[in-house]
Amino acid sequence: MKFRLPPVLRAFVFPILLLGAAGRLAAQAGESFTFAALGCMPYAAAPNSSQAFGRIIAEINRHAPAFTVHLGDTMSSAEVCSDELLLRRRAEFNTFASALVYTPGDNEWTDTHAEKAGKFVPTERLAKIRQLYFPEEKSLGLKPIPLVTQRRDPQFATFVENARWTRGGVVFATVHVVGSRNNHQPHLPGAVDEWRERDAANAAWIRATFAAARAGAAPGVALFFQADPFASDKGSPGYAEGFETFLKTVEEESRVFAKPVLLVHADEHRYRLDVGMRFEAGSPPLANVTRLETFGATNMHAVLVTVDPGSTPVFLTAPLIVPGNILPALPRPKAAKAK
Repeated sequence: MKFRLPPVLRAFVFPILLLGAAGRLAAQAGESFTFAALGCMPYAAAPNSSQAFGRIIAEINRHAPAFTVHLGDTMSSAEVCSDELLLRRRAEFNTFASALVYTPGDNEWTDTHAEKAGKFVPTERLAKIRQLYFPEEKSLGLKPIPLVTQRRDPQFATFVENARWTRGGVVFATVHVVGSRNNHQPHLPGAVDEWRERDAANAAWIRATFAAARAGAAPGVALFFQADPFASDKGSPGYAEGFETFLKTVEEESRVFAKPVLLVHADEHRYRLDVGMRFEAGSPPLANVTRLETFGATNMHAVLVTVDPGSTPVFLTAPLIVPGNILPALPRPKAAKAK
């Protein structure tokens, strides 16, 4: 069956063709299902952001996904991260008709030391987010789902936001990885200590997630986080500062797992799909890993992923363009080289 889209949207639609072990993967319990993901919204500076965010929620609810993941940055860095605003976002999350899983972004805490964001102590905002959004091991939304969180590990019990769940045999997990170098900011008091502790917790959580996937013979793994951690996106050599341990851990575990791995993140506010992910600039891509980046900021749309546990790709994705919201900007074409 052929699908026809308006030309302005065609640049955004690509299927995930994950390359994994040869042949069809063994089907796990459960039929195919969908999930939605979005991030870096709503921003007050976006045109009619409240109405546009309402339309996103309504469109996602119309598609009735099994769950939705918000990838953090629930406000812009220019908005005051007040308790009132955090509570408002939580209330909006609870209007999603199914389950809403949330992982924090840098605008909610890392960058709140700035005057325009309220001149907060970032770790105080982080503690508030954990209190407001993660009091129990279950998601938000009108039909919350149970979650396994890192609070069960006595060594990392503080990291209640790192969550894992399973559907159709596929393992899903959030990992608290944020922009602004993952809070590796030596100029801010206490930031590096916070980063070091969370970096270790995240590495342990990733290893535990893949261990659970191997133990359950999962056909695939999906990880959700806020930051774009890849130095290769910026043309820089090596691993991006603040993300080295995170990237090396994901790369090592994905290589051992050898089945489809989907990395879903926000941060750069554009839809992007990379099949065969390059973790370090200059290194060969890892064929079984796909990176999916969501829209954000003024591009107020989402992504919808179909999960077919019995298929070789496991994950098939497309942008979810929301009627009534401004169409996303097309990628700027590269300038032709002079001959």
